[in-house]
Amino acid sequence: MIITQIVQNKRFKNYYDIYIDEEYQFFITYTELKFLKLQENNNITKESLELIYREYVYKRAKNRAFRLLQRKDMTRKEMISKLEISRYNEYIIDSVINFLEEYRYINDREYAIKYISYNKTRKSIKQISIELVRKGIDKEVIKELLEDTEICEEDIAYSLLIKKYRNIDSIDNKIKNRMLGYIMRKGYSYNIAIKTINRLKDEKDL
Repeated sequence: MIITQIVQNKRFKNYYDIYIDEEYQFFITYTELKFLKLQENNNITKESLELIYREYVYKRAKNRAFRLLQRKDMTRKEMISKLEISRYNEYIIDSVINFLEEYRYINDREYAIKYISYNKTRKSIKQISIELVRKGIDKEVIKELLEDTEICEEDIAYSLLIKKYRNIDSIDNKIKNRMLGYIMRKGYSYNIAIKTINRLKDEKDL
């Protein structure tokens, strides 16, 4: 293997991107670059590359992951995306993810349980499901957890409607259609939307 290019990082001037056999592999600091005596057109052994990964790149990626988790909980998919944006390669990302999952720093099932618990009085089942799928949670896990969770969608939809249309004195057909579209865009069924609107209408007519 040959170090074909060493390029100063465009965003962080103290870091240098290392290319091996024309492919980007990792980045290191200027101090590390000098200490390791890496130079363009030099050969690099598999053992040397593994040492660099283990002692420099992996540690930096793991620290990056910890900093991210200090801000908020993350799913496996979200963490992989963040590490990819930070330009860590697949080998390093897999190593970091395996560590985080082994020590339960990330756990998709536990994340989904917390997410559902927090949002069960705020969002529809459909909306929760879509958002968890987007975050990379397995559909079967989502289905199982939602089936074990009591969610009163009509009450949640009603709360949304009151908040959105609290200043409306009466509900004509035009307003009703707006309400219908609003509630259904939030992930509620047509039947729940109609029930909610009629419930609010009955209260307005009192």
